[in-house]
Amino acid sequence: MKYLSNQRGGKPLIITVITLVIISLISAVAIVYFTIKDQNIEFSEEEIAEATKVAESELDKAYAVAKEYPFEKRFEAIQSIGYREPKEGEYAIFTFEKDYDEDDEYYVILKMKPHAQFENLSVVTVAIFDKKNGALIVEKQNVLKWEK
Repeated sequence: MKYLSNQRGGKPLIITVITLVIISLISAVAIVYFTIKDQNIEFSEEEIAEATKVAESELDKAYAVAKEYPFEKRFEAIQSIGYREPKEGEYAIFTFEKDYDEDDEYYVILKMKPHAQFENLSVVTVAIFDKKNGALIVEKQNVLKWEK
């Protein structure tokens, strides 16, 4: 028993563990707070309608370039309509961000992944975010058929 209570470094270790636990709890509370805060943002019907028009416009642009470019040049096609280089994610999902001006109201992300059954098809999702709050306003999805 005397051996257990006589160990060196016991108090600094306990203080370090308590500090790490407190930091972890504060981080967890912050994550929950910001998640709930983002979910409580509501948009007016006009804002949703405008964001829907932007999403549909971006899908139309993607559809138009898909008719002109082959599947192998799909990244160049998406970049030709104003998006940056893709970032490869899990399961061959490529994420493109729209290039912006300072006065743009929306943040647009286009995600493209291969179709599960057909080689020359891509599933495209356009997400429109509010630039001020970073909250998702609307998301549209479609399938692009690339030129062979």
